Amino acid sequence: MSVQVQNIVEGEPPSTAAIDDASSTARVDRIMAVAHLPLSAHVALIGHHTLPLLLALLQRGCAAVRSLRPGTPSPDREAADLAWIVDVQGDGELDDALHAARSRIGVTGLVVVEGSNCVCRRGLQSIRDRAVALGLDVIAFDHKARRLVLGARPGFALAA
Repeated sequence: MSVQVQNIVEGEPPSTAAIDDASSTARVDRIMAVAHLPLSAHVALIGHHTLPLLLALLQRGCAAVRSLRPGTPSPDREAADLAWIVDVQGDGELDDALHAARSRIGVTGLVVVEGSNCVCRRGLQSIRDRAVALGLDVIAFDHKARRLVLGARPGFALAA
């Protein structure tokens, strides 16, 4: 009698790019500076290929870092000072990521969306329009990095 066992692992395959500690650390430093957050902030990373950034945030001293996949149920609604959307694959994932980010930041947190890797139909305009629909305003825009910084609009209550 022979038994064959196959290991089936769900999730995405490992990134073909090597984890570049210096690059990830530099990105984290820029985001923390743009968001004016202390190193002890609570951060939610939303997207794909978040491991290098997660490690860099932890090395910088963030008190809590959570990595979320767009469209995947999350067991919590842990509050975050910053929700960082790093890699979404289309309009559906962008909607899921923005909604997850909005529900975590409350009225004082920030959302940073990396637009350079967004494969949405209308690019940054699409990100802005969807964010406004969720009660977020554009606070800053980094033209070089194609990055939007969003915050909750005063007086806008998010319906659950």
